[in-house]
Amino acid sequence: MKITALQFLILLSAFVYGQEELPDDYLPINFKINNNELIGKCEYLDGFTFSMKFNSDTLIMIPQREELYSIIEEQKIKGTLTYPNDKVTEIEYELVNHRGIVGIYMKTTLGYFMWEMLDIKNNEIFLAINWWYCPPATKTDLAILNMADSLLSNSSNWHQNDDRVCNNDIESDTWSLFCALKYSSIKEAKEYNHHNTAIQTVRFVIDDLQPDHGYDHTLMDFNNNPSTAHTDILEVIKEAKKRITVELKDCKDEK
Repeated sequence: MKITALQFLILLSAFVYGQEELPDDYLPINFKINNNELIGKCEYLDGFTFSMKFNSDTLIMIPQREELYSIIEEQKIKGTLTYPNDKVTEIEYELVNHRGIVGIYMKTTLGYFMWEMLDIKNNEIFLAINWWYCPPATKTDLAILNMADSLLSNSSNWHQNDDRVCNNDIESDTWSLFCALKYSSIKEAKEYNHHNTAIQTVRFVIDDLQPDHGYDHTLMDFNNNPSTAHTDILEVIKEAKKRITVELKDCKDEK
């Protein structure tokens, strides 16, 4: 089973390692060698690891693309997906032909995930998967939304020209929805995570309001949509705050 040079170039040119350049529902994963396993992690998905277990005692080099395909096809490679609270489920790796391109599927109880934008270099594997996960809410998420709400509370402090570069927003104190959330995340959480619960919840609210919207970058595209008004921005944040408040209360009641 072979992949053409053209197909490889298309995949490689599509992959950008910066998290903000991927569509919102994609996550980059980096696999490295650990004895006879490959261990994959995503720095934006806390508590999750992916493994591939090989038959050899020690894995010296990561196989190149076609050799890796052959190993998966011949050896029926398996592994584990470990997620928060040390829960573990098995992964079965399988080759599939998706729209004329050979690819690797990870089959798990959480869903089937195709390796996309695959690149192997410097003895590491880089790829992206379609993953739409939202971590449990914390008080910090609510603080992020409250700060973003404050930044955007006045219509004169909101703009519809989001390019996902936030330096001008900070300097001018004029914000897009994305930049207000990003800045608030850095201030309240002391870091920026493109898939933190505050931001994910806002995306989910937009998804519910506009099903099948087709946005690649939900926050930017919703913000820049000519039909979006300032009141719509505030309503989205308000609903996200409501959902997180309810989740925090439910979690407290369960204890």
